Amino acid sequence: MPDIDEVTWAPRISKAQIRRLYESDALGMLDEELLADVGTRLFQRCRSIVEVHEARQGQVRCPRCERSGRETLIARSKDPGAREAQILCPACGWQVTWIEYARTFKRRQLNSGGAMSAFQEYIQRWPAARTPELKMVAVDRLIHAFHFSLYKLPDLPTRPAGVNLIKGKLSDVIQFLEELSYGPGSSAERNQVRLEWQQTLETFRKDFLEGLLYRQTEEVEADTEDWN
Repeated sequence: MPDIDEVTWAPRISKAQIRRLYESDALGMLDEELLADVGTRLFQRCRSIVEVHEARQGQVRCPRCERSGRETLIARSKDPGAREAQILCPACGWQVTWIEYARTFKRRQLNSGGAMSAFQEYIQRWPAARTPELKMVAVDRLIHAFHFSLYKLPDLPTRPAGVNLIKGKLSDVIQFLEELSYGPGSSAERNQVRLEWQQTLETFRKDFLEGLLYRQTEEVEADTEDWN
């Protein structure tokens, strides 16, 4: 097996799984087995996003060592001329070029963008959640998070982070999140999450999308691939 084939990323989760989870919760019959599956898949996806971020910052995690239960970080040069340079693991000998490695996450919605704190927070919250309600809150907050990526307008949302986590185009994911079921049993915290999502979504549509269309905004950090 070529060394590059050892690089794998957790996939985005299907809308159907999340929809079934929320429907069970709205009916007051939370499917805890499905919650565990969805929450774990989201945890793995967030870890992949953080790992890509770390690699872009100059620290590549060796996938071969990780499968063996070890953690090995390989420093790489971020010099533009080092794209063909070898990334070599000193512990196991795994090696690839940076350009090969970067191709594995291209157009995979793995860019952390302006939502890094949400992905990192979920990685901390999910394992620590001891009750089904706390687990649902963690999932709810994660999939309703936003990217905030403008240098001069840091409080302006630039896109929902759900597109990094849920299969589908940006518009499809937004519509899906708007249609998720909530019931009378939903906690005050989760109702607050939904209210904040609706308010932020309105700001995103009015102040970002319209501004992007009608003003020549040049401050957007998100890669164009993230909108596909």
